[in-house]
Amino acid sequence: MISVVIRNKNEVQSLESILNILHKVYAHDIDEIIVVDNNSTDHSIKVASRFNCKIINIDSFTYGKATNLGISKAKNNLVLLLSAHAVPIGNSFFKNSIQTFESNPSLAGIRYINSYANYLRAIENDFQVKDGLSFGLMTACAMVNKKVWNKFKFDENLVFSEDKEWSDRVLKAGYGILDFNETFFYHVQRNKEGILNRYKNETIAHYQLHQLKYPNVFKILLSFIKTLFWILPINFMGKMVYEMKLLKVKIEINKLLQK
Repeated sequence: MISVVIRNKNEVQSLESILNILHKVYAHDIDEIIVVDNNSTDHSIKVASRFNCKIINIDSFTYGKATNLGISKAKNNLVLLLSAHAVPIGNSFFKNSIQTFESNPSLAGIRYINSYANYLRAIENDFQVKDGLSFGLMTACAMVNKKVWNKFKFDENLVFSEDKEWSDRVLKAGYGILDFNETFFYHVQRNKEGILNRYKNETIAHYQLHQLKYPNVFKILLSFIKTLFWILPINFMGKMVYEMKLLKVKIEINKLLQK
């Protein structure tokens, strides 16, 4: 059986939706759902309680800390890490995952294929993840082996990409990670503040993990000026040309429909 760990903060609609799906479609594969909640002020706790979830509260949130806390409370060795915005797809999603872990005890985790580029890369690499930092687990939807996790915890200090850093460490230690031929939907709507915050955290983690030097203030300002006076005007002109062509098409449609 599988334990499912869901990280959540004020995502009551998405949380209720995924819990409903898990119970309706995968009730025979799952015997435990753990919600790691970061002080939600909506009705997330009430919803999680209605679905008989084990609820764990977390302060001083980081992705790594929430993931470690959830896994530590899981009673099963196989743990599906899931975002409230992610939905497993397929009747055999869990069954095939379990079978794969059982046939490969040195498997640390599974990354579920979620894009065409991911699928092409998986085929080229015989479904073996080789570059953990770039293409390791995505804990929005990934399954991990708790026996391996007991030796390698997720980094709780990283602001982002804790899943990629973990993947890099376990691969270097000789364990395996698979690009797995099952998939999931990921749906999320972020406001402008959320998009900027995600960009900030992703960028910080990228430069930390790859030990790169971030551009100085002069280069940042130069890039801004280039965008403001070169890239944006070109994009604007491109959109204007498109709108003019669209106008022409609409007039043609009008003429055709008048006949």
